Amino acid sequence: MFLEKPCIPIGHVDITEITKCLKQLPDSAWKANPYRQNTYAVHKQTESLVLYFKTDEFTESHDELLAAMQPLLAPIFARFAQYYGYSKLDIAKLMFAKLPSGCEIPEHRDSAPIFAKYHRVHVPIQTNDAIIFYLDHQAHHFKTGVMYDINNLGLHRVINPSSEDRIHLIFDARPVKRIHNASSHLFIMSPNNSGSSLVSAALSDCQKAITLPGEGHYIAGFAGPNPNRDNSHFVWSQFNTLNKLQTPAAYDWPAIRNLWANVATPQSEAARVFVEKSPCNIARMAMLAEEFDDATFLFLIRNPYAMFESVIRARRDLPDIATLAAQHVLWCFRQQQENLQQCKNPYLLIRYEDICDSPAATAQTIRKFMPEFEDIDFIPPRWIKGQKSALKNRNAAQIARLTDNERHIAEACFQPHEDLFARFGYPV
Repeated sequence: MFLEKPCIPIGHVDITEITKCLKQLPDSAWKANPYRQNTYAVHKQTESLVLYFKTDEFTESHDELLAAMQPLLAPIFARFAQYYGYSKLDIAKLMFAKLPSGCEIPEHRDSAPIFAKYHRVHVPIQTNDAIIFYLDHQAHHFKTGVMYDINNLGLHRVINPSSEDRIHLIFDARPVKRIHNASSHLFIMSPNNSGSSLVSAALSDCQKAITLPGEGHYIAGFAGPNPNRDNSHFVWSQFNTLNKLQTPAAYDWPAIRNLWANVATPQSEAARVFVEKSPCNIARMAMLAEEFDDATFLFLIRNPYAMFESVIRARRDLPDIATLAAQHVLWCFRQQQENLQQCKNPYLLIRYEDICDSPAATAQTIRKFMPEFEDIDFIPPRWIKGQKSALKNRNAAQIARLTDNERHIAEACFQPHEDLFARFGYPV
């Protein structure tokens, strides 16, 4: 993980029992798993005692040794979590690394994407002042029994010119980012007035859903921007609200996760998928992917003219609302296209029209995407925005309400971008 400093000394920890345990192991234990040495050339002179190792491709563990070491390591993990204020830890790598006498680790950076997400923590178990750990060309002499968080994304190198082996406990850790131990977090990525309430209501009736009492950004205490504070709801992309929504520093994600966890409701004891539907999610997809473990995305889109009419009807209090609404719809389509191009997490794209006109087929598509929602059913009438409504495609009725002038404004905005709308199946 990138740090502002080459390393952060966290403090002393008790390694007495760990040291005793390591001394009892045969030398062959250090050579049993050469994956790190064979995979990373810079570590070919090292030896490793791997307890747990997770990459983007696979996970392996030494269960017997891990079980023996866990009680000894727990206080170290607890101190690390305490230092940073983390409630639970996600450990990606856990090992003891030996750099034999007279050997070195050449200068390098840890470049795999997973390294950017986790703290790289070292605890020297056996070392001496002759051993030099270079971080960004600065020489450091790490002390036995002191825990260090290092910037492994920067250049680093280790030289052991001494007559004894250097042994470090190394682990990669970050806070667990889950709501109610959810196995995954499903974010409905939908512009406002495009059917997100309909989808959310159907998902909320599923037994394996964990749901909020409303849109997450409108829950009291939400530690981030929301359109109501700027009076920009329904057309927030046309106000400074958008800049706030896309600024990571505007959010306190640990506080948001805690808030949502406190008000979320599992629909059954088997509930395992957290569902959230704030329309502003389309402006912060990358943040959601980073701040929630196992994030998945359900993209939703709707006929631009129907969306346009809904926005006008909702915000007639604003001057020149037709122009604002048209520009907002155009921005939302552009943003959805960008999100789909950049999304690296599992995702599915559906349309409002698919739900209304082919509810059974669309439900089956969602089941294939997320088998946890095996009981999803769009057909039963549901309470949507304060009234109980049967499933119905409302596009034609809404578009018919547009005045000639409103229609002209929308066409003038949309038609120069007909290729964009056509990609989603909408002629303009």
